Amino acid sequence: MANTATTDQDLAKRSLKSFRKLSKLYKNNAQSIEFAVKDSGTAFQLPVSALDSIETILKNLAEGKHSEILSEDQYLTTQQVADYLNVSRPFVVRLLEAGKLPFKKVGRHRRVLFSDLKNYEEIQKQIALVNLKKLTEESQLLNLY
Repeated sequence: MANTATTDQDLAKRSLKSFRKLSKLYKNNAQSIEFAVKDSGTAFQLPVSALDSIETILKNLAEGKHSEILSEDQYLTTQQVADYLNVSRPFVVRLLEAGKLPFKKVGRHRRVLFSDLKNYEEIQKQIALVNLKKLTEESQLLNLY
């Protein structure tokens, strides 16, 4: 069984580079991509909007990670949020209680809407980029860069 996982991981690594090239080519120029399976001659179309999700799945497989597809309206447990953000569950609870990430209570348990989590993640990325830009500007002023 470990042999299959290694083979899947290697195949995903090889496929990812080609898939990224294909994705860049079609992403802004088409609404769908048609794929054909050589052996059976079967053809099917995928919407271009699905390319990011497929790329993420291939990337995770190439890294030996598990993938899961989540819908925007799906609620996650605090542990799932922690796993997604790669932080501890107590850290997530502090974020929730501080009002930095919206949640709802189901009984005694907190649940976070996946779309809210993605929004929080995007805001954090923007804050990090602004801070990095400031740090770069300061280091240039001090001739450290």
